[in-house]
Formats: sequence, C-alpha cells, structure tokens
Amino acid sequence: MPVATIVLGLVIGVAWLIACIIVIRKTRETGRKAGLYTFAVVLFILFAGIFVGGQIGTVATAEALSKNAALAQEYLEKNHGNVQLVRSGVEIPAVPQAIDELESIIPRRISDLGLSGIIKESLYGKALGWGFNVIRSKTDLIASFADENGRVSSVTIMEALQWEINDLARRIVFYSTLGISVILALYLGICVILAVKKHRIDV
Repeated sequence: MPVATIVLGLVIGVAWLIACIIVIRKTRETGRKAGLYTFAVVLFILFAGIFVGGQIGTVATAEALSKNAALAQEYLEKNHGNVQLVRSGVEIPAVPQAIDELESIIPRRISDLGLSGIIKESLYGKALGWGFNVIRSKTDLIASFADENGRVSSVTIMEALQWEINDLARRIVFYSTLGISVILALYLGICVILAVKKHRIDV
C-alpha cells in the first residue's frame, strides 16, 4: 500500500483547498463566493477519491496478477509439466510459437485455478484474450525477461505480461493525477482572477 504517496497527495490537496478558501474570501460577491466554496469542496472530495482509488487500485492489480500467475503456473506444472515451455523453457527465437502453445494449455476457467464466481469467470475470460493479444505484440519485452541461459518459459511470459499490465495501470494513474493537477490549478487560477478583478474594480 503506497501510504506515503496517498498521504502526500492528500496533504497537497488540503493545501490547495485552503489556498482556494483564502483566495475566495477575497471575492466580495456573496452569491458567487458560496458557489465557489461549494465547487472547491466538491472538486477536492471527487479528485481525492479518484487519486486514492487509483493508488489502491494499482496495488490491488499487482497483487491479483501475482496471485493468479502463481496459481496458473501451479496448474501448468501439475497438468502440463512435460511440455518443454513449462519444464525448461525455449530459445528466444521460438517465443511466438511459445505464446501460442501457452495459450493452448493455460486454464480456460477460473475453477481450474481453484477460484469461483460468475463475474470473475467473465473477467478472467476477457482478460485472458486481451492478455495474449498484448504479449503477441511484446515479444521483445518477453525476451528481456529471459533467464541467464537465454531461455523463455511459461513463467517468463507471465512475468512479462504482469509487468506490462502493471505498467499500464501506473501510466493510467500518472496521467489521471496529472489531469487532476491541471484542473485544480486552473480552478485556483480562476479564483485568483476573480478576487483580483474584484479588488481592481473596488480601487
């Protein structure tokens, strides 16, 4: 759990809210001031939820992937331990064929992994299809996970897939956080402009 990141983000968010309140207080139009306060609080609550959810989501995704990969590998070793890809791996040039072979022997149902649930079953099927589409376009990434002997195994392919999915999750969180920061900065800027404009009119 990225507690430090969450705490830092919330501290920055609180600092932004305080800054908004200070600036909005300088706006002397009572009707507009109430709306600005309300919108600032709504933005803070909404974006704080998105930020915290994103941070927790990345950790939950990584843990779920690691757990499911371990279960899948256990299934493969138990049921397809004689397959070279599972037993000792293959050379890097054979990665495309290895992906096809892994797809043919990987469990097709979550019940094979000792899991259950209709929703999980549906998500697993969709994730499986998407995952193999991803790794087929990432043969270089898979090769980078090869062992010291330059061999790729079922474990290697799943490690590469986990890395790719986790990287995607991190990028989504990064860009969503960046977008939130831009919106909050723009709102604070608008509040400053309104406050300054009002003072100029009073002068």
